[in-house]
Parts: sequence; C-alpha cells; structure tokens
Amino acid sequence: YQRRVRGNKMKCVVYLVVLVLIGLCTAQKINMETTSYGWNDNSPPSDQIAFPKSGGWPTIHNVATEGSGSYDDPITFATDKSEFPPGTRVYVYHLRKYFIMEDECGDCDRDWDNHKYHIDMWMGPHHSSPEPALNDCEDKITRSSASVYVRPPNDLPVETTPLFNGTHCTAKIFG
Repeated sequence: YQRRVRGNKMKCVVYLVVLVLIGLCTAQKINMETTSYGWNDNSPPSDQIAFPKSGGWPTIHNVATEGSGSYDDPITFATDKSEFPPGTRVYVYHLRKYFIMEDECGDCDRDWDNHKYHIDMWMGPHHSSPEPALNDCEDKITRSSASVYVRPPNDLPVETTPLFNGTHCTAKIFG
C-alpha cells in the first residue's frame, strides 16, 4: 500500500511539474497597460538596460534597442522581472511588433506589487531626441489596456516601420 501511495504521489508531482512547464512555454494573451520610453526619459538618460546580454542574461541586446519589431529582431521592453523574466518575448497587437524584456521600469515595479500588468516599450535611437516629438510619440502608443501576447508564436504579422525615427513619430497603430 505504501509503495502505491508513494508512486501515486510521485505521478502527481510529475503531472504538476509538466502543467507548470506547459504554462511557462505556451502563449498567453493578457490585457495590460503599455507605455513607452526613450533615451530622454530613461534613468539615467541613456540607452543602458538592466539585463544586458553581456551581463549573462538570456537577452539579445547590450543596450536598449528599437529593432525592426520582428520575432528575430525584437524591441527592448522594461517591466518588473517578477512579472516577466528577462528574455521573455511579447507581441503587442496594436503595434504589430515583438518586444523582449531587457530592462527595469519603476512604475511597472509599483504596478506589479498590486498584480497589475504593465510593460514600458523602448522607442527611438541611441541618443537624445527632441523632447516634444519623443513625448508625443510615447503618448501616441500608450494604452491603459492593450492586448499583449506573452511568449507568442514567431509568425504573427509584423509592421517594420520604426516607432520613432529620431526626430518624429513614425509609429503605425492597428485596431
């Protein structure tokens, strides 16, 4: 009897581990706050990130980067590392772009303390940009509730136009 109970307990543990791993590996659609930041309002003003690849993190950039937004060339995003671990990819529906978690975000940390999902998406070049133009573009793509795919498949439609070209907003909004 004890062997059978112990064997059943082991099966339950294995089953739970498999369910947890499946949950960690499958795509999940979450409505969350999405904001944006660039060189000017990074802390300190720069393209520095908290989780650079060169620091041994499972990320792909060493500085905040606005890639093309494809799965293989995602844009940096920031959040609380307890919300999404460094290296987590997301797909933001209203921008049709992929992002990768590589930085920290103070407002996101405070929101996650209250279990509110919030990501802050990088935009712009590796230098300072004109304040009104960058701020206006950040405001344009900000949403209090946006559909975001966490751990998305790699074949979703992508808009490769940059969000911000260094002098003006070029972001395209969908839906």
